[in-house]
Amino acid sequence: MLTMLMEHPGTTGLIIRRTFKQLDGNHVRPLFRQFPEMRNWYNKSENVLYLPNNSQLMFGHSEHEDDVFQYQGQEFDYIFVEEVTQFTEFQWQMLSTSNRTSKPGVKPVMWATGNPGGVGHLWVKRLWVDKIYENEVEEAEDYAYIPAKVYDNPALMDADPAYIKILKSIKDEHLRRAYLDGDWDIYPGQYFSMWQHNEIVKPSFEIPVDWPLYGALDYGEVAPASFGLYAIDYDGIVWRILEYYQGERTGSEHAREVRRRIESCPFTGGRPPTLIYADPSMWTKRRLHERYTKSPADVFQEEGLYLTRANNDRINGWRACKDALVHGSFKVFDGWNDHFVRTVPALPRDEKNIEDLNTDAEDHAADEWRYGMIHFYRPMAKDADELYGNGKEILDDLDDDGRSVGRYHVIMN
Repeated sequence: MLTMLMEHPGTTGLIIRRTFKQLDGNHVRPLFRQFPEMRNWYNKSENVLYLPNNSQLMFGHSEHEDDVFQYQGQEFDYIFVEEVTQFTEFQWQMLSTSNRTSKPGVKPVMWATGNPGGVGHLWVKRLWVDKIYENEVEEAEDYAYIPAKVYDNPALMDADPAYIKILKSIKDEHLRRAYLDGDWDIYPGQYFSMWQHNEIVKPSFEIPVDWPLYGALDYGEVAPASFGLYAIDYDGIVWRILEYYQGERTGSEHAREVRRRIESCPFTGGRPPTLIYADPSMWTKRRLHERYTKSPADVFQEEGLYLTRANNDRINGWRACKDALVHGSFKVFDGWNDHFVRTVPALPRDEKNIEDLNTDAEDHAADEWRYGMIHFYRPMAKDADELYGNGKEILDDLDDDGRSVGRYHVIMN
């Protein structure tokens, strides 16, 4: 980037990481060690390097998702995002709106580097590795992918050949394959590490009329709303039949489409779910008029969908989800739950709370799943006839009694 800024006077560039500590350690300090004379060009309070030809290089960071708005409205001819998989797709999109120029002969460019894993794993893999473009704005000729493995770095190999041994010694297979081989088909830091695609994703079939049906819903209007229709078989296995997953819609549009999906479901004959467990935030009233307030739950009720407020206990909800995966008690209809299968396996752990997943990732389908599972999934136990209630209540009973029975003893330890 420095070369391009030098070659094109009066241009602007941005180098960005998630945190300033990363930025300072990986870019600012190394730059001045290599080019000490540039210290005189650097304004520390502004984090801007002012080049003699009137070009500028800004060093930026966006630790929180909303921090990216500080670059909104600014013009950067060149933007470099390091460790792009640590950024959300929203952050990338907002940065791209600032990648523009009013200078003749200058072509705006964005560069990115990254490794598999992180909150941005899915969207980065989709665009550059899998080359799947979702709308008319995303075009193949705009994205160039240059794989670079550790062996492709001759400077590193010459200076520190023992580094390969360090990578090979990583015990976590996912991390080892990611950093050594650049494997994008694994998910380092995967929260649902027990996910086994072939054991979970199954061909669809007609649901017997005596299998109970339930729904679950995570709400969003700009962000996607996620609805799942579920059935419970005779053995207590939960089957995710189909989904509705859509952003940029109003509450009434969501409600009508969810009802349509339920009524037109080819596997249930249009039978409605007994209960729909929904995002608790849907009961928050919003002022639509100076004398008229309404919640999203009210909007769904007007469309004939009566919602039940879900338990929002994240940790016990995830325990129920994980227990079902570990014991083969959760299945998904192939071809009818694409967004669920795309997002849930890749969700990363929260680095600050390993019992939870990282909420910066695309977790809408997972949250919806959790809302349902904590209510209608029944963990098994040796003395199951003594345990009553939903998944959370059973977990609480086992925990309160200190009993080492059933599957949850393993999961909870």
